[in-house]
Amino acid sequence: MTNDILYSFRRCPYAIRVRWALLICEIKVEIREIDLKNKPLDFLNKSKTKTVPILIKKNSEVIEESLEIILWALSESKKEKIKLNYFPDNKKEEIFEIINENDNEFKYHLDRFKYATRYQNSNEEFHFSKAIIFIKRWNKLLTKNKYFFGDNPTIADWSIWPFVRQFKIACESQKRKNYFEPSIKNWLDSFETNNKFKSLMYKYELWEPHSSKNFFPYN
Repeated sequence: MTNDILYSFRRCPYAIRVRWALLICEIKVEIREIDLKNKPLDFLNKSKTKTVPILIKKNSEVIEESLEIILWALSESKKEKIKLNYFPDNKKEEIFEIINENDNEFKYHLDRFKYATRYQNSNEEFHFSKAIIFIKRWNKLLTKNKYFFGDNPTIADWSIWPFVRQFKIACESQKRKNYFEPSIKNWLDSFETNNKFKSLMYKYELWEPHSSKNFFPYN
């Protein structure tokens, strides 16, 4: 294997945050965009969780958790001090705590708000009201600093903004108003207007076993 391989799905927030980390860390991988409703056999054979993203390293080791892929990207980056800047030692406990809050609590309510029809007896308004608690809590953090833990982003910001973006998309589709306060809106805007965003969300053709190789980043 000449390149590390990332199985991805363009709109998945877990995959988005991994691709963002790869962009910032300047790591190029072979990317395999898959259809989650028609998962290729090669992917199913390699993944225990059957979900994206997964990374197949050059030595054939498989990394299945998005946060672990992010930490791998940090360790592999050739950019000086990148780990120190984006994963500072004195903030590690707080970083893991807020990511865990997003991945377990906020994501639970986000799914049941955005995809209420998929969940039996799901109360859309209840889950919106629960999700907005996290949005307001994070907004309060962001009134003090540009990012969660200061004037520079950490992997906490990388890991959470794709889910806040999903929340925004759900609110817009339901024509809700005033769901964001200024600080968290500006924080999300800083990622969506970043010059790397276009590369992040480049639309690849679906991968098939005999497809030509595609690479991320695209350019």
